[in-house]
Amino acid sequence: MNEGAIPEADTEVSGIGAILAFLLSAYITFAIVLVSYLLGSIDSSLLRPVDRYVHRCGRRRTSPSWHKALQQCVLLLSDQQIVTGIAICIAGFIGLHGHISVYHFQTVVMLAWMSSSVHLSALTMLGEYFRKRPAVLGWRIVGMLVLLILLLVALVPTASNLWAIWWGPNQEKYDERTSWAIPARCFFFKTWGEGVNPDAPLAYLILITSYVWKIGALFKSSRNIFHRRIRGPYEYVLERILHAEAVKASSRHNKRKTLSWKYYATMIVYIILLAIFEFAASFAASLWLSYVGLVYGTIQIVIPRQQNAWWNKKESDWTFGQITPLVLLIQPMGAILENYRGRKHKKRTDRNSLDSEEESYELNSSTNSAMLSHQNTPDTFHPNFSETFAALEVLRPSERSVDTLEHQIPFYFSTLFAAMIVWIQVGIAVISSIVFWIDAESLGYITSHNYFFVLIGIGSCFGAMIIWTVASIPFSRVFR
Repeated sequence: MNEGAIPEADTEVSGIGAILAFLLSAYITFAIVLVSYLLGSIDSSLLRPVDRYVHRCGRRRTSPSWHKALQQCVLLLSDQQIVTGIAICIAGFIGLHGHISVYHFQTVVMLAWMSSSVHLSALTMLGEYFRKRPAVLGWRIVGMLVLLILLLVALVPTASNLWAIWWGPNQEKYDERTSWAIPARCFFFKTWGEGVNPDAPLAYLILITSYVWKIGALFKSSRNIFHRRIRGPYEYVLERILHAEAVKASSRHNKRKTLSWKYYATMIVYIILLAIFEFAASFAASLWLSYVGLVYGTIQIVIPRQQNAWWNKKESDWTFGQITPLVLLIQPMGAILENYRGRKHKKRTDRNSLDSEEESYELNSSTNSAMLSHQNTPDTFHPNFSETFAALEVLRPSERSVDTLEHQIPFYFSTLFAAMIVWIQVGIAVISSIVFWIDAESLGYITSHNYFFVLIGIGSCFGAMIIWTVASIPFSRVFR
């Protein structure tokens, strides 16, 4: 442990072709999902108010043929991600019986992490497709759970503070020993007196939470449970306070008709929690989850590869085993064109079927257009928010569901709600950028302490949202 080990190349795990195939597949999948979202090719049942009213991605800008073609491509790529993720994990565990190094096991873990992250978002995009085909969804959930278990076990050795701490050739002994070449099995359930990496619990928390979050979003029953058991109680308590204070303000005894400080304080908490809950349920949140997982995994693969460039030149050779996985990436791209051309042919030969499809498409587009046009309704047509809460019959948590509550719709059209969503996304972008930069600078040298910066970032984001909301009290119609 103190002197390291002499490194050996392993092209099967970290060859240039194998890594590029993983990275390109993951980024292509993410790009297709992102473009589908921006073009409105996501099924409307998967979109929340944040997607429809703030990002305005509810109106479809692609033809039904392209929508189906993109969906089939994402299906192929997502299946590829889950299969290759499981395969690379199994290969890594088999290597533990030999002498797979810290460097190569780190590559295994991060490639599987990226496959998992991208597959979760792809699965979210295909939610409506799977609801109509529950049998098809079943084996994919089994595959996801298998990959989750493999990842949880694979993360065990990374919990040591000595994991992936780099040093180069020993100039005194004139050999090529490095800590990156130490057998990875030496770190299973051993910290070698240096303690547990404080970022290890954060990795487990992110992994487990993202799986529960995204798999649960596939089923309406689980989403209803979330609304009734977690979100519902908070909103019920806050809405009862807002109702009581609004009734007092509108009573005959209150000649000035002024709202109390208690109403304003409760409304601040209510609007912030509403923004957080709605953003977490949105499709945009899935995209952010994939983005963070992709960039984090890329850094954890590329930086160690650069640090070990002095001995792993063989892994950069373009051999048959490195070219083959890249060539196989052409298959999903061909599926897009094949599916699209097949539907164009169907348009010419089966007009009745196409008319039915176009009718469904137009119905979906008109529905989304109606929802978006509601945003342009003048404020004069809506009562004040305090009047709405004064007349509100507060629903108990057990009576709530995933469906949007009518009294919350005006919030989604407000500038303050949009500002809260912007602050959340700015917070994610800033926090992740800082963590990525620190990781890139410290990886292989010292523990990055990402949890510390994440906590500071979350606290700062909350503080900014509170300050912005308080400053908006005189101007926003939410407080009238």
